[in-house]
Amino acid sequence: MVNGVGPGGGYDEVAARRVAREEARAREVAPSIHMRDESDERRSVVTAVARKYLPADVADEFVAMLRPALRLVRARDGEPVVAQLGGLPTVSALSASSWPTWEGHGPLDHVLSFDCAPVAAMLPELGLPTDGRLAFFYFDGKDEFESTVGPWDPSTRPGFRVLHLAASTRADAATPAPRGLDPFPAVPLAAVRTLSWPSYQTLSVEALWSKHGLRGPSADPVIDGLYDELWKLPDAGYDTHQIGGHAWSQQAPVELEVEQLRCGLAGEPFDWSDPSVQSATSEWQLLLQVASDDAANMMWGDLGQLYYLVRDAQQPADALFTWQCG
Repeated sequence: MVNGVGPGGGYDEVAARRVAREEARAREVAPSIHMRDESDERRSVVTAVARKYLPADVADEFVAMLRPALRLVRARDGEPVVAQLGGLPTVSALSASSWPTWEGHGPLDHVLSFDCAPVAAMLPELGLPTDGRLAFFYFDGKDEFESTVGPWDPSTRPGFRVLHLAASTRADAATPAPRGLDPFPAVPLAAVRTLSWPSYQTLSVEALWSKHGLRGPSADPVIDGLYDELWKLPDAGYDTHQIGGHAWSQQAPVELEVEQLRCGLAGEPFDWSDPSVQSATSEWQLLLQVASDDAANMMWGDLGQLYYLVRDAQQPADALFTWQCG
């Protein structure tokens, strides 16, 4: 259960009160880490949009599905840097010989890294470890895209990696790049605490529409109108770097795709329509979403996004991966 919403999309008042307490705690620590927080404003705006299109009780259930998240934005001058997009990680535990590599293909690209402690303080709802540093890697087609990493092919699993590195390995200088790797330009990122809403194809929100006799996007003009207006809000779309919250899926729910990968790795059957598969998607939580970004020279397909998801945020190195583009 996340943010007061059960696996079937039902509203849980006790869980919602717990989330409210966690949000209050995050606001208390905000001044010490100079975090921008737009959560209250975002909740107010989304509530107004939801009530414009939905009956009051349905709108309230939809708003209860909002999840706190950290939107990562280019750091302003003098603003605390929370994460580094691209570049090379500053950790002594990595070297050219220990760099994550896909055997037979080459070294993985460093996509993004951040220290756990400040992120865990700003976003306690996610449940990250409070120590160490997370570094995210992905093989970006250096073999002329002969080996595209994706959840449809478990054999490509070595093409992504999340490393949870001890705090003691933090270094002042960047780790040297291994031979054959041309790193992305480094972009310093600050964090804005915000709220995210479920993508229109998310199974929990589809259950909400079904519960109230609504037919969902492309079949019900009310739902189409709701999402059309939500996507027009500032910083609400597919160009968002984000820690936690709801993923901005561009195609099928990303939770289904990483469950497909998990089944493939475990040798288990996978069927998109299997109720047990669909139920399992509620166990997945977005850890990190990385958008295409001109400043970092990152282009994932056609303006796509990378997604790293976990079932237990205390074990971020176990994250699975998918990517999508429009």
